[in-house]
Amino acid sequence: MFRHSTVVLCCTLFAAPAFGQHIPTVARDTLSPVVITATLVSVATVAPTATTTVLSGDELRAQGITRVADALRLVPGAVLMGSGPLGSQTSLFLRGGNSNYVRVLVDGVAINDAGGAFDFSTLTVGNIDRIEVVRGPASVLYGADAVTGVVQIFTRDGRGPASVNALVGGGSYGTVRTELGTQGGDARVGYSLFGGHQSTNGILAFNNKFTDDVLSGALRFKPDARTDLHLAARWSSAVYHYPTKSDGTVADHNAEQTDHRLVLSADGSRRLSDRVAVQLSLTSNEFLPRSNDGPDSPGDTVGFYGYFARATRTHRTADARVNLQYDTHGVLTVGTELVEDHETSTSLSLSQYGPSAGTFEASRHNSAMYIQILGDATSRWSYQVGGRVEQNSAFGAFKTLRAGIAYIVSSKLRLRASAGSAFNAPSFFENFAAGYTVGNPDLLPEQSRSAELGVESYLAGGDLVLKATGYVQRFHDVIQYTDTPAAPGAPNYYNVAAADANGVELEAAYRGFDRTTLSLNFALSDTKVTAAGFDTGSGASYVVGQKLIRRPPNTLSVAAARTFGRGGALTLVAARIGERDDRDFAVYPAAPITLPAFTKVDVSAVVPLRSVGRSLVALVGRVDNLFDSKYQEIARFGAPGRQTFLGIRIERQ
Repeated sequence: MFRHSTVVLCCTLFAAPAFGQHIPTVARDTLSPVVITATLVSVATVAPTATTTVLSGDELRAQGITRVADALRLVPGAVLMGSGPLGSQTSLFLRGGNSNYVRVLVDGVAINDAGGAFDFSTLTVGNIDRIEVVRGPASVLYGADAVTGVVQIFTRDGRGPASVNALVGGGSYGTVRTELGTQGGDARVGYSLFGGHQSTNGILAFNNKFTDDVLSGALRFKPDARTDLHLAARWSSAVYHYPTKSDGTVADHNAEQTDHRLVLSADGSRRLSDRVAVQLSLTSNEFLPRSNDGPDSPGDTVGFYGYFARATRTHRTADARVNLQYDTHGVLTVGTELVEDHETSTSLSLSQYGPSAGTFEASRHNSAMYIQILGDATSRWSYQVGGRVEQNSAFGAFKTLRAGIAYIVSSKLRLRASAGSAFNAPSFFENFAAGYTVGNPDLLPEQSRSAELGVESYLAGGDLVLKATGYVQRFHDVIQYTDTPAAPGAPNYYNVAAADANGVELEAAYRGFDRTTLSLNFALSDTKVTAAGFDTGSGASYVVGQKLIRRPPNTLSVAAARTFGRGGALTLVAARIGERDDRDFAVYPAAPITLPAFTKVDVSAVVPLRSVGRSLVALVGRVDNLFDSKYQEIARFGAPGRQTFLGIRIERQ
């Protein structure tokens, strides 16, 4: 549908302001903050049915956090695994699910590859207003990939007086960081514009430089009382030089990965009456990865000594929906979505046997209808029920469901429960590969069923918040590769594996001290392979009865944050990751390995220096891995040691 478009804008509509009238008559401190990602509509409810976390962009910047991956490490049940230095591939495992089981959005634009994979290494927090994380199945609203959750990033759209902010600084490993941004607006118009640059020489002995540039902007416009429009764009470019081979050996002097991404969005809504609002969404994500790994020297002509690859991947959607208010406290949402994924790629391999070129092109189309009923049955009960039907050009029709309910026992106690199904589509390579590896056009989506129970307690006048969530998940029809297909030319991929992932998430926060907040997050995860697929050896990724690899059974983080003066802040975060199973791919077949637990402590500070008129100058400092802990998140790939950063931030209004 959008194949020949060079630019497609996106419109993701938020509910009209009149829908805010749905708040029932309850004590104000019992209301929960609106999390758009969990419901698609900005309706406050007495108690949400989904498990959510909201990370403030301002608070992340005050902590000196520059990458979204590091921000997500603060979320219970979220485990980030990177293959070593800054810029290396970084994957998110949420609630024990696979790393392609989380839908990632920027202003409503999905930025996952077809099949759900996403590398968090280059995604920064520059110009971010907030990050919303929904844990649990969300395919009813978001379709493929949203198996264990959704991460959505919202760009600042300008609120308050016009302001300009700048940052310049440097640190360990030749790190340089510069930023410049402006924003402002009123109830009718708002804007933001931001540019940022980060670079580092890396932690390895050679060929480890990483640079990351981003331009981001947003425009909000309200032409009349019934209409809202929102435009946003984000362009990023990253170059990562990596000397490590696939087994972690540091031996390659000129391998590099270049990624360019353009994300565009334009949001709009029209309230037709006090009870009816229409919404439209068009989205575009264009991703251009480039790999270069030429001969290390003129004499490098033996074996496989060169590889070059170019690809263009696009994901474009059109979504239209209607929000209908019913009774006093309910919203019925009915929507339809059209999706197109397309990929073209070329590759060239150099070896002593001569050059070998390859090309790949594939498309997949999807249409969906979905419905959601959201509201408050009484001043104590709230509910959320939804269903979705997909029609995909590759795997045909598919259905998902979700239902949740929440109950306010008292001003101090809330309960909630939910259950649902979700799916993850095959990757293009799994569906359409040809040549040495053969894709399977008859693959089904990977599927899940899950349920959860949650309790929230608000004590000490609301200063102490305690939350506990328990969940069970069943993953089946998981796609596996076999290097010995049934017959020559037969596919290498089949839906044969399965696993369980159950767990408990505990959260605590105390705000009773003056300007000081204490928080604690603890997660237990119990994963178990129930069907191994083709490879049944002890070094396989799926071994019946064993844990899923790279998923620690327990994680703990403790944080203390204090604000002072005009914009001053001091933050300390300690995180412990439990031991976890992995595989050593330096040997063949891969050998089982257990990586030891580790603790990492980070500290950051913002110290106001002086105010000159409307300008504030502050010193910004951060130390990552304060005690220089030695650890590996992935076997044979060492993580960075102690890193320091010191910079100057200037803000002017």
